[in-house]
Amino acid sequence: MNAILLDLLAFGSVLSGINFIGLTYLIVYVGAIAILFLFVIMMLNIKLVELQDSSEDYSNPYPLAFVLGTLFISGLSLTNSNFSKFDLPSIFDSINLLSFKSDTLETLTVSHTNWDSVFVSMDQINSIGQVLYTSHALFLIIASMILCLAMVGPIVLCLKPTKRIS
Repeated sequence: MNAILLDLLAFGSVLSGINFIGLTYLIVYVGAIAILFLFVIMMLNIKLVELQDSSEDYSNPYPLAFVLGTLFISGLSLTNSNFSKFDLPSIFDSINLLSFKSDTLETLTVSHTNWDSVFVSMDQINSIGQVLYTSHALFLIIASMILCLAMVGPIVLCLKPTKRIS
């Protein structure tokens, strides 16, 4: 009963203009359903031998990895003229140019923004996105790593060690 009321609250808040709260509730519900599917798949107890027997013809990942790696390296070499040096900052700068299409000085420097004037010209989702992905991007990455560990941890704990017969 509470879930139905919170769903109605989420949709009502999106319709009334409070986008962030409603979308946060929806993201939490989608994540909870994804975790439930993950645990159902873990409880099915599919044997690894059955998976290997059924997918022997289609389980070669090397051609796809080669194609994707070649595309990634060629994209890096096109955006960075001194890519042959293999120095780490220039590689990260070229990845930044590939993904954000902006200058490295804009993304590496921290600038102060008067958020009171920004809220007038932007809606809630845009302003929260600006804060998360510009000045607080490191905190977002740390939070995503913690959430990834929180998902992988129970999976590792639930795995049963298998005995290999040779």
